[in-house]
Amino acid sequence: MRERVRARLALMRSRGSPLFLVGEVSPCRPGIRMLLAMEAPRLLIEDLVLEPPTIDDAPAWAAAQDDECAIWFDWPSRPTTEQCLSYLRRITLDAEPDSYVWAIRVLDGFAGGIDLKFDEGRWNVSYFVAPARRGRGIARRALCAVVEWAERELCIAEISTRVHVDNIASQRVLEAAGFTRIRTQRSPGADHDDHICARTFPPALRSSHRAMT
Repeated sequence: MRERVRARLALMRSRGSPLFLVGEVSPCRPGIRMLLAMEAPRLLIEDLVLEPPTIDDAPAWAAAQDDECAIWFDWPSRPTTEQCLSYLRRITLDAEPDSYVWAIRVLDGFAGGIDLKFDEGRWNVSYFVAPARRGRGIARRALCAVVEWAERELCIAEISTRVHVDNIASQRVLEAAGFTRIRTQRSPGADHDDHICARTFPPALRSSHRAMT
């Protein structure tokens, strides 16, 4: 276990990921000592449960990301079960230390996924909902839960995302979760534009994370 923690910390350092020292006092919640960062906590909101995915989620993870998802995410095709299994295996092995990843579950099963990723100095969020679960406010509630947790526990300045200009449903989700449109720009390597949206947190809660040296 100790070697695994050391390896995780080394990988996080190499990627420049923000992290807390093990046992460090949280800058957001004085007196509360943090465990190793980048472990997605279990979040509850109404009838939804957000929790770290397992490799057993691979078939549902793949089935939920249909052709519509592939269009909105600029993928050449929808992911296969094998690709999702490989991704989820990396998550369970802590090989994605710069991401918090959650499976979204409802009472009768898997509903989708959401992740908060530190990439190129910014926190970015993305999410998907299974076709049969769409239109029930699941994406909005899951996004609000993650945003509220990040504001409370991570003290970050801003969360951003990019959304296809034709993805009206996702734009409504972002607006409901407090995101505003910052600009519109060409999607890298694609033939369409994306809206860049962000939610900025109050200055008093901005990140005071310290990089480990």
